[in-house]
Amino acid sequence: MKIHRILLFLGLFLTSLTVFPMHHENSYQFSDCQGEVGNLYISKMLETGSVSGFKQAVKQHQEFYNSRDLNVRVIPGIQYERNDQGTVEEIHSLTTMVIFPSKEDREEWRNRDFTEKDQKEFDAFVTLYNKNNKVEDTKSVCFLN
Repeated sequence: MKIHRILLFLGLFLTSLTVFPMHHENSYQFSDCQGEVGNLYISKMLETGSVSGFKQAVKQHQEFYNSRDLNVRVIPGIQYERNDQGTVEEIHSLTTMVIFPSKEDREEWRNRDFTEKDQKEFDAFVTLYNKNNKVEDTKSVCFLN
């Protein structure tokens, strides 16, 4: 009987060793992201806005992080509709992707205390964005390694 208990315990132990890593490997929750993470802002161009104004906001946004020696990338994009004939020439939406090296870096940044200078510079590029585009959706993204 004692040998049966040992074999049962050993079997359960070996099963748990194989099942636990499989569960973790198959988890695609944001909290499990092992790569770079980002904030994705999806917006529409305002009638009074321009691509050059949007690009200037992106430039100020990137300078904001650079001046604080942070390894953060701000990547702008323009999206166009596609149909059976190809790409439709007019702008459909704009995106701004803010990419951090890891979730820990992103959370550390989000939880820091903003100085008055930080807030003033932050407000400046947000105001410029808001003059050119309206954010319609935001997402958190994980870049798989």
